[in-house]
Amino acid sequence: METFAAKKIRVFRGREAILNILADYKESKLSIKAFCLERNIASATFHNWKKKHSRHTVKPGSHPGFAKLQITSSAISGTPLFAEVNGIKLYQWVTAAYLKELLA
Repeated sequence: METFAAKKIRVFRGREAILNILADYKESKLSIKAFCLERNIASATFHNWKKKHSRHTVKPGSHPGFAKLQITSSAISGTPLFAEVNGIKLYQWVTAAYLKELLA
């Protein structure tokens, strides 16, 4: 007697569909396992979506990674001021990673 395993069908879901599924999960108050069984989604896939798409949402009151710079034209001791960020004075161009380290 032969038994056949049901072949899983791969379904491509776009970013909007994934975000809607994640929002439905938050509203459902179910465990991840129960929610995935109900929606026929692999729990590993759900965890990957959650990890990937939670990075892209900006929480209210948090900084999205960039700070607003005020460019001034004043000069201190002969070197022109390039920008000032939260009281930190920059006298030359710096990378975004450097600014993140300063502001962290």
